[in-house]
Amino acid sequence: ANSAENGTPRKSYRLVPSKAAIEQAKEFGMNLKENDIPLFVADRLAFASPRGPQLPLFVDKSDCAFSYERLRGGKQNLPEQPNIRSASLLDELYSMEKGTRAGVAQLAFYATAEDVAKASELL
Repeated sequence: ANSAENGTPRKSYRLVPSKAAIEQAKEFGMNLKENDIPLFVADRLAFASPRGPQLPLFVDKSDCAFSYERLRGGKQNLPEQPNIRSASLLDELYSMEKGTRAGVAQLAFYATAEDVAKASELL
């Protein structure tokens, strides 16, 4: 940890995408920068929350597709196959910082289903 100018310790983190996420990003023609994470979002996929709809950003494409399929289960007005788009975590954070990302309050980052299961085991 480095010290910030005001004397408060400053922490730095290294982000490492999974091998699967790197391969999934390649499907979309993404060239990730060092320490960047691919994100996946399905059009028309949103979750209800007390503060309004949440637009989930997944770190795994298959989790994104699975969530869409679960949502579609009760809604025949949604297309059978999701339109999944990709983005990069660093690009999203940069646009949030610059204020150019519309609907930033609605974004929610979702870990992989496997990581959530592992965390549940620890509780």
